[in-house]
Amino acid sequence: MDGDRFILGTVNHPRPVRTITVHGQEGDVQHVGLPDKTYELGYSRCTYVESHKTVVLTVRDDHEVYLSNIENGRCHIVHSDKIRQPLGACPGIDGTVFVCSGETGYVVQLTTQGTVLTTHDISMAWPFAVSLSRDGTRLVVSNSVEDEARQIKMFKISS
Repeated sequence: MDGDRFILGTVNHPRPVRTITVHGQEGDVQHVGLPDKTYELGYSRCTYVESHKTVVLTVRDDHEVYLSNIENGRCHIVHSDKIRQPLGACPGIDGTVFVCSGETGYVVQLTTQGTVLTTHDISMAWPFAVSLSRDGTRLVVSNSVEDEARQIKMFKISS
């Protein structure tokens, strides 16, 4: 979040997103629009888009993605047939967000205002986690299935 404070998702806590300082002091984020709800392990995840001061919270069973700007207090809730059972998310270098849609097998790219830009069919069952290289040229996705179907794939991103 900044040099001394980090944003993280919680498990079994009534606030799904919290802050912690490098000195261990916990706090709340300006969570305007984020649910005050307790999620068990594996039901929600969060990430932070620093360039847009936006907390991203995915809620698996509600099929929702919350995009809450901690500077201006606006929150956008994304409901889309392209996003079903979302979990993993990561910021793009251009202020966008990549979200894994487990049920559809897509990685969906959103703006921080909640607009679906594109969907990437990654030919993978139940994508679970996503990460982008620092230079924004490679996207890595892993899934959450068992045995031989478990995969990690890397994709080249073109600008």
